[in-house]
Amino acid sequence: MEEVKINTQTDREAFLLLTIREFLNNKILLYVLYGFLLSYFYNLPILKYSIKGDNEFRLYDVLGIFLIFFFYKHYRFVDIVIKKVFIFKILRYFLYWSSFTILISLFFYIVNDAITSFLQVLLYMYHFWIFFIAAVLFYIFCLDKKIMKIGIYIILLLSITSCIIVMLQNLGIIEFLWNDVYLKAYAGFLSGTLGPNKIVLGMTSVLVFSLSLGILLERNISINKIVLYSCILLNIYIIIVSGSRTTYVALIIILLFFAIRSPLRFIVASSFFSFLLTAALSYNPDLSKSLEDTLDNRIFAKTKIDDGKDADVGELYSDLGSGRDRLTKGNAIYLLENPQVIPFGSGFMNRFNKAPGQSAHNMYLQVIKETGLVGFFLYFGWLVSFLFIRFDKFRGFSLALNGLILAMLVTLFFGEHLYIYRPLFGVLGLFLMITSIFVASLHKIDMSKIDFKNKLGKNE
Repeated sequence: MEEVKINTQTDREAFLLLTIREFLNNKILLYVLYGFLLSYFYNLPILKYSIKGDNEFRLYDVLGIFLIFFFYKHYRFVDIVIKKVFIFKILRYFLYWSSFTILISLFFYIVNDAITSFLQVLLYMYHFWIFFIAAVLFYIFCLDKKIMKIGIYIILLLSITSCIIVMLQNLGIIEFLWNDVYLKAYAGFLSGTLGPNKIVLGMTSVLVFSLSLGILLERNISINKIVLYSCILLNIYIIIVSGSRTTYVALIIILLFFAIRSPLRFIVASSFFSFLLTAALSYNPDLSKSLEDTLDNRIFAKTKIDDGKDADVGELYSDLGSGRDRLTKGNAIYLLENPQVIPFGSGFMNRFNKAPGQSAHNMYLQVIKETGLVGFFLYFGWLVSFLFIRFDKFRGFSLALNGLILAMLVTLFFGEHLYIYRPLFGVLGLFLMITSIFVASLHKIDMSKIDFKNKLGKNE
């Protein structure tokens, strides 16, 4: 790309428009981004290597190299976009700060003679950056509503395929797809090509369900109804069969927000999909039984203590949280006993602090523990900023996005599913892609009405 001097606001706008057109014509970059969408649903390793035990590269690990190349090739333009879109701007600040605190972590890894393990920390940071860059570049492409629509179809169809694989596994037709290490670690939990962790399966479906709900309520975007209805039904089934109680809370919050904001449409939609789901389960009793077993084992059996009496709120939280309350309390005590950590943190992914467990199972405490109050205000400032986006036309997207963000703000008290730990795989990446679609719907550029010839002639 030729160097262009930007002297006036008009020239700046012309530069942006010209570069956007260049982006939209870059098919290789577009296919790399489509590959990222695929990688968030296909978490099985594509390459294996050994630095410390058995290590794995996933599709987004490889595609990230190409993504960084395009990012630096068009850095000036992408930097302008990030600065113009507040949610990207503040998240980049958090990434800058996290990247700085990684130096603190490096010190601890050197002192503890674990420099090899630090390479995994660098891989986590690499994931965080490429997920962010992919979302920004995807947002730019989604300014073209045709490309946005294709992206939506790709997500819906990948989700449908993923759900069908999990259904076939529950019917005994497809076997567990991960290796013996994962089989033992996760007790053979059936998750298709998604990570064999309940939260990955459940939250992936919640994210796609939110996108589908927004499309269902949005009049400005038309998606094939069979594809849309199938995606909604399948993801509701997968959310339930996942057995992830954190995911159940997220779904309930989204539905409650929907019911409060649009009660009539909620009644109509819930009645319609309840009928379809009941009919589908009646047609296949095996699928119905898998749902009943999941609810009995993961929910109803947990509402009773050993003597058969109802559990109180504290006991129920402890049981449903699978011991997370102990980790949360332990990390809260650690911060109180080590106030020097609170302002700036103990370092990104520092495994050598004295806090109990690597994970607090509470994003609020985890962010403070690793990046301090500085990181806390940047991270949650980014997340809360979604709630202040004004949707004048796309009210369906507004409802879905606000419901999703509220669900995340609540459920992050019980986990770190919008972070980049290894067991979470690409959940954060998919969240960034879907929210980029919501935000891009606010902005549009009619490329056919722009005369690019000699637009920048005097400055070339």
